[in-house]
Amino acid sequence: MEPYRSKDGMAAMARLTRESDLLEELTRMVTMLDIRAGTMQVIGAVSKLVLGYYHQDRREYETLDLPGHWEIASGLGNISIRDGVPFVHVHIVASGADGRAVGGHLVAGSIVFAAEAYVRALDGDPPVRIPDESTGLALWG
Repeated sequence: MEPYRSKDGMAAMARLTRESDLLEELTRMVTMLDIRAGTMQVIGAVSKLVLGYYHQDRREYETLDLPGHWEIASGLGNISIRDGVPFVHVHIVASGADGRAVGGHLVAGSIVFAAEAYVRALDGDPPVRIPDESTGLALWG
């Protein structure tokens, strides 16, 4: 992956590495660019899709392992700090060959077929994720 930076250095685009883990590759991108706070978009396709669904009543994620080929119709997220390092938080909507869509929280295990990502850094101190007792999630403090 070789990011293409904007002239002001606040944004970049990159083609993600084929057969890499999508979440790991996005995290590698923001780490390489030294982005600690920002927004993110991703489009493309995966040869395997793994999403998470958060059960609010049980306060736990269920992993949805979706084999097969999927088009990423929309991937939107943000970058903040969790446990002292950049944390990529992305939600994905993907469509299958029949045009039906699935969506959820991107978790490790999705395999890139072809994908492109855009990141935009934000100025100032990055938001830090801390445990939130009312939801059971790590949210911005």
